Amino acid sequence: MTLTDQADLDRYISAAEFAPQDADTETLLLCALLFAGRDAAADIVDLLTTADFQQSLHAELFDAIAALVTTGQPHDAAMVLAHLERHGQLAGHHGRRLAYALTTATTARADPIAAPYYAHAVISAAYRRSFRTAGAAITEAAENLPEHELFEYMVTIGCAQRAATRRLEHVRARVGTAPTVGAIK
Repeated sequence: MTLTDQADLDRYISAAEFAPQDADTETLLLCALLFAGRDAAADIVDLLTTADFQQSLHAELFDAIAALVTTGQPHDAAMVLAHLERHGQLAGHHGRRLAYALTTATTARADPIAAPYYAHAVISAAYRRSFRTAGAAITEAAENLPEHELFEYMVTIGCAQRAATRRLEHVRARVGTAPTVGAIK
């Protein structure tokens, strides 16, 4: 390793130490939901599904927040933690990771007013992932399916992607180009 390589490595390690952990859109969305008012949170929860989240811990947290919001209960971090505990989700290593993810989301410092933007970004990322998954499925099918099944399989995937496109268009129509809390159509 040269001196330049070592200096670059040291700079990288130093920068990583100060970078916020899990400062991604999913974490910011969860944070914004935790601090959003009941009506604003309900609007956002109505747009999303757990399948929109790439990280399974984030999906579980969203599911807990959504359960609280849809039943009209407070949905702050303490109540989410209580919900997770009531449902036996805090046991073992997975439970510790889930509690840590909740702490990370709670302290991410997201603005609740930005929740519609975060929701749109999470849904857009899920939409793009669905195309990568569809591409991989088609590639695998080309290798493994009998020829007489290929076209119908591709049509099935195409229909699913059309539905995903319509959903994204619906979200964009509700959120608008400049979403604001309480202004989701």
